Amino acid sequence: MDWTALFNTGRFPDSPARINPTRNPFQIDQDRIVFSRPFRRLQQKTQVHPMVTNAHVRNRLLHTLEVASIGRSIGFAVGSELRSELASAGRTPDDLGYLVQATCLAHDIGNPPFGHAGEEVIAGFMAEWLEKDGAASGFPLDEDLRFFDGNAQGFRILTRADGYRERGGLKLTQACLGAFIKYPWGGADPRASKHGRPGVKFNHFATEAGAFAAVRTACGLSGPLPRHPAVWLMEAADDITYSLADLEDAVELRITPYSQYEELLLPLAGITRDRVAEEDNVPQKLALLRSRAAGRMIGAATLAFCEHHEAILAGRMARGGLIELAEPALREPFQALQRTNRDTLYLHPSKAEFEIGARDVLEKTLAVFLEACLAFAQGQGLDRMALRPRQALSLMQDYHPKEGFSPSETLRCAIDFVAGMTDHYAANLAARLRGL
Repeated sequence: MDWTALFNTGRFPDSPARINPTRNPFQIDQDRIVFSRPFRRLQQKTQVHPMVTNAHVRNRLLHTLEVASIGRSIGFAVGSELRSELASAGRTPDDLGYLVQATCLAHDIGNPPFGHAGEEVIAGFMAEWLEKDGAASGFPLDEDLRFFDGNAQGFRILTRADGYRERGGLKLTQACLGAFIKYPWGGADPRASKHGRPGVKFNHFATEAGAFAAVRTACGLSGPLPRHPAVWLMEAADDITYSLADLEDAVELRITPYSQYEELLLPLAGITRDRVAEEDNVPQKLALLRSRAAGRMIGAATLAFCEHHEAILAGRMARGGLIELAEPALREPFQALQRTNRDTLYLHPSKAEFEIGARDVLEKTLAVFLEACLAFAQGQGLDRMALRPRQALSLMQDYHPKEGFSPSETLRCAIDFVAGMTDHYAANLAARLRGL
C-alpha cells in the first residue's frame, strides 16, 4: 500500500480533493463527525456500566473523546518516527495524527443501545425474524440482515444513512473511511465468525458493499489483510483507553477496590508505590496511575507499529493488535488488566441485570418498526396501511424509508432507527409501546 493513496483526501462518494490552506481535510472530517446527530447520541449510550447517574463514569461519548485523544498522540508519534516516509507523499506527522483522531471519533458511532449486548440482541432477533416473517414476506432479502455489528452499522452511517442521506452520508475523506474499516469483509465472510458464531465481526452490510469496494479502491487497500495502517493505531488507542478507564470507573462505582486497581496499574505505570502515596486522595492516585500507564502504552504501540510497519503496509500482518506485539514487561501486565476487566466487570450483576432487560427492550422496538417497514415495502401506501404501522413510521423521522428503496434497504431503516436509539430512549419507548 502507498501513503499517497492512503491519505486520499477526495470526499466520498466522488468529490475530488480540494486544497484549503486554513483547514486540514482530516480536521474537517472531525468537525463533520462531531456535529452529527449519531455522535451526539453517544452521550446516552453504554460504555460498560449502563444508565449510570454518576457523572464521573464514562458513557460512550466520553470514551470516544478519550480514544480520540490517545489516538492523536499515537498517530503523531508514529508520524514523527516515519517523517521522511510521509514527506515523500506530501504528508506530515500532524496529518497522521489528525487522521487517526478523526477515525477514533467515529469508531463507535454505529454502536446500538446497551453496547455489545445490544449487538447480540439485534442479531439474534433478526435471525429469528427472517426465518418467520422475512420468509413469509415473499421478498428476496439480503442474507446478512440476520447479522449485526456496530462497525458495519457505523460504516453505513458514515457513507449512507445519516448526514446527506443516500448521497454520501457525512461525505468524509476516502482516507478517513478507509481508516475506519477494522474488518475488511462483509458479514457472510468466514472471517466474520467469532467463537464459532457467524457474522459477528465485519465492516459492511450488503447494502453498502459498493461503498466498501469504492473506499478500498480509492485508498489502495490490498494484501491478505487489507487494512489501512491508521486502523492499527485507532485500534490500539481504543484498547489502551477502555482497558484503563473501565477499571477506573469500577473503582468509582465501588465495584472494584482501589487497592486492586493500584496493584494492576503499578507495573504499567512504571512508578513506585511510594510515589503513588504522595498523592492526597484516591482520585489523584487514579489519575496518576492512569496517565503514566497510558503514556507508556502509547510508546509501546508506537514502537510496535514502527517495527512492523513494512508488513502492515504490505497487508501481510496477522490479525491481532499492536499491544500484542509490545515488549513482555508491558504486554503481560496489560493483558492481566484486560483479564481482570473481563472476569470481574463485564459480567457483574449490576451490568448483567440491565443487559438481560435490554433484550426485551430491543425486541419490542424492533418488532414494531420492522412490521411498519415491511408494510411499507409491500407497497400498501400510507392511506391503506393499518393504523399501527402508519403510526410507527411517523415516529421514525430521519430513518423513515423512502420510495424506491429495495425491500432489504427498507427493512434496514427499522434497524437503523432502533440501533441509533440511546439507552434511555429505547427503554422509555419500549415501555410506552407496551402501554406503560
